[in-house]
Amino acid sequence: MNLPHSKSRYLLLFTLAFMLLGSMCLAQNRNERDRERINTLLSNAKTSLNRSNLSTSLNQAQAALDLAEKNEDVQKSWEAKNLIGEVYLTQNDFQKAIHIFLEMSMQAEKVNNYSVSANGYLSLANIYSHMGAFTKANETYAIAYDQFNKIDYELGMIEVKAAASLNHLTANNLKNALASYKTLLALAEKDNLAYFKLIAHDGLLEVYQKTKDNRKGIATGKAYLSLIETEGGSEQMAANAHNRMAALYLNTGENDKAIESLQQAESIGQTGQAGNKILAHTYELFSKAYDALGNKAESNRYRNQFNSLDRRLPAEASYHTDDLEEAETLARELEKTSRAIITEEQLAKEADEKNKREEILKDEIARLKSLEHEALVGNRELGHTALEAEYIHQDLMVAQHEFESTERQAEILRYKESLVRHQLELKVAEEEKLILQQQAEISEKRQQIYLIIGGAFLLIAIILGVEYVRIRKLNKLLKSQQDTIHQRNVELEISNSTIMEKNAKLHKAHEELKRTQANLIQAEKMSALGMLTAGIAHEVNNPISFVSNGLQILDENISETFDTLSTFEQIIQLNDIDEIKSNYNIHKSENQSVSVLKKDTADLLEDVKFGATRITEIVDGLRIFSRKDEKKFKKAQLSDIIESALLISKSKYKGRVQIIKEYGNNIPSIDCYPGQLNQIFINLIGNASDAIEGEGWIKIMLQNIDNKYVRAIVQDSGSGMTEDVKKKIFEPLYTTKESGKGTGLGLSITTDIIKTHRGHIDVRSKVGVGTAFILTLQVDLMKGKNQESDS
Repeated sequence: MNLPHSKSRYLLLFTLAFMLLGSMCLAQNRNERDRERINTLLSNAKTSLNRSNLSTSLNQAQAALDLAEKNEDVQKSWEAKNLIGEVYLTQNDFQKAIHIFLEMSMQAEKVNNYSVSANGYLSLANIYSHMGAFTKANETYAIAYDQFNKIDYELGMIEVKAAASLNHLTANNLKNALASYKTLLALAEKDNLAYFKLIAHDGLLEVYQKTKDNRKGIATGKAYLSLIETEGGSEQMAANAHNRMAALYLNTGENDKAIESLQQAESIGQTGQAGNKILAHTYELFSKAYDALGNKAESNRYRNQFNSLDRRLPAEASYHTDDLEEAETLARELEKTSRAIITEEQLAKEADEKNKREEILKDEIARLKSLEHEALVGNRELGHTALEAEYIHQDLMVAQHEFESTERQAEILRYKESLVRHQLELKVAEEEKLILQQQAEISEKRQQIYLIIGGAFLLIAIILGVEYVRIRKLNKLLKSQQDTIHQRNVELEISNSTIMEKNAKLHKAHEELKRTQANLIQAEKMSALGMLTAGIAHEVNNPISFVSNGLQILDENISETFDTLSTFEQIIQLNDIDEIKSNYNIHKSENQSVSVLKKDTADLLEDVKFGATRITEIVDGLRIFSRKDEKKFKKAQLSDIIESALLISKSKYKGRVQIIKEYGNNIPSIDCYPGQLNQIFINLIGNASDAIEGEGWIKIMLQNIDNKYVRAIVQDSGSGMTEDVKKKIFEPLYTTKESGKGTGLGLSITTDIIKTHRGHIDVRSKVGVGTAFILTLQVDLMKGKNQESDS
């Protein structure tokens, strides 16, 4: 055994293996570069097509196709052909467009690649529908559907159903369109495909509009708009849906609702998201709606806008033939022509390949005969080798006969491999002839081969043994893991039961918390009512004092007046003039004349009137505070509500806190529950008063914001709040007041009331400076809230 020779062979094997690995890596890198180049070309071609640069797009797509076919990349080849077909379709070159998709479909179908063939037939059907050959398009859609069905590709079948539905709708075959869109919607909802659900709703809405099935159309439109909002439909979809809803409302005579829908469509259209075509349709429907309402001025205004916009619209291209029969005939003739050309090209290609195979066979037969001749002219007979050569010759003849009878590419490749194998066998025969001359070397090589084979068998046995042991260990580990998983499942079931029990307890605790919260809110209301009662008692006491004191003095004055009159009456009866003057002077000195007495009496009456007025104001404030809110909003002035709150809270700030009022101009009335807003301002004024130690001021401002909102600001000169306190003040039960002076529910209730009014509350505060609460309330909520209450 020659060890150096053996080492050189091993080194040669390692070198060959390294070279093979290197060549594989280079081939892989080359394929990756080619794939990146194909993607770049396709991307550039799409960009050029969008920019209407059709010639550049066609050249780039063709270059991508050539490179993809060179690398045998079926997917990229299909993408490139599809893009080339789009360019031809944009150029109205229907013959070339049909040819490329038909060729792609026929070739893919021949090798049972139904994914590519189905997509090709789908593109073909779209071309026929674009031409106006709707019947031919339906036939082709059916073929594409069957192709996708063969590979059970459900998404492809749904895409075909969507295209076929649009074809029925474009052909104005409304009955088939309705059935097809309903089927599409069922398939899309089954697999929760949002895009196709939107397509189905859009198609159904258009069908119902054309058939004037108004009620179903309105219901479908509402569902469509809701789906657009939840699933992220386009602005164009939303504007188009609003326009169709408006047309349906016009059919039912609901002109106000039609105008509401059109306002939504106009709002979208003016942002530039929906396109001029949809905006022009909106203006046209506006004109019709105002015509129905008898508002000629608005109708003419929108008609002028429609005419002005319509003149700026680009001319809409149409590829449909006016005569549908002519379109059907044209489509079928174009397909027939393309099919004949493709068949002829395939036959020519197969004939060319057959000729090439025959030439190869002839060359190989000639070579075999030459080898056989060389073997026979030698000094020694080849014996078994010559017999093998004869067998090879016979095999080649049989192969030639089989090559002539077959027409499939796969069989051709197998026979080519057979030829290569026979060539190798002839080379082996030549090597055997040389080996006969070097018997000793052959014997040594045989021994090396036996050793290598034995070593290989031994190595294989070791590998199999190691794998067997590893697999047994893996099986044991897998069984252990399965047991662990089973145990985890049992523990998980127990845990789920525990969680369910805890959830039940939490639910019960939540109900208890809700009841407790309701009780706390009621307690806050009772506390507020107690404060209110104390304030009223304090405020009513003063005017009652006025009335009581005034009445007492008034009673005395009236008594004196009557006494004087009695005296005068007695004197008059006695006709004693001097005595009358004397008594008059006496009474004048005591009462400072009747005129003074009259003035005092008038002043007392004014005090009584003032006290009565104050009592009326306090009662009005109490009425506003204690009034039960109705189910509907009412228009009310915030200034009136604030004045009522100030009157009720007067006992908290009177004599030490200055009230500054800055009510802006043109403050509109707002939709609200006056009693609830009154409670908010009582809470805010009370908190502001409590925050001021000693003397200070509270400023109340009202601002009009675009006649859409009213902003109320309650600012004080109190101690202010830290950031930590400011974060917690709206939490239920949180209070900075001493025990017994506050429940911590006032601002929490205020927040709930603001949410009920769909408003916003904000707080700004600085320690040592003061605090400001900012309330922003909407002006017009009457309509939306009443509708909610009615529902």
